[in-house]
Amino acid sequence: MNFHQGSDFQRGRGFGSLFSGLFRSLVPIAKAGAHLGKRVLRSDFVKNLSSQALDVGKDMVKNIAADVLSGKKFTESAEQELNVAKKKVGEAIRGSGRKRRQRQKDIARSHKKMMLQHFNLLD
Repeated sequence: MNFHQGSDFQRGRGFGSLFSGLFRSLVPIAKAGAHLGKRVLRSDFVKNLSSQALDVGKDMVKNIAADVLSGKKFTESAEQELNVAKKKVGEAIRGSGRKRRQRQKDIARSHKKMMLQHFNLLD
């Protein structure tokens, strides 16, 4: 019976099988990441943050230009404005946070501390 047997050291399907296995396992993860990324980019938080960053950038450029025209060094003005921009964007990112109800125990403790401070019993 004549048939082709192939070489003894060649087994499997080569690198193609390795890459196809990786591809099959990574595709669902990539799809989930893309879906999550779309939801994050469409959120109100990102929209507000991007508009805040744009406003801060406009103010920064305007203030730097005014400082340079008045004779101040560009690097000093840029550094000062960058610090201001960091603070403004940081405040926008931090936000007010989630409001939580105070527990009754905490309310009583803070009331007691306030009363002791009022009557100067705390040093």
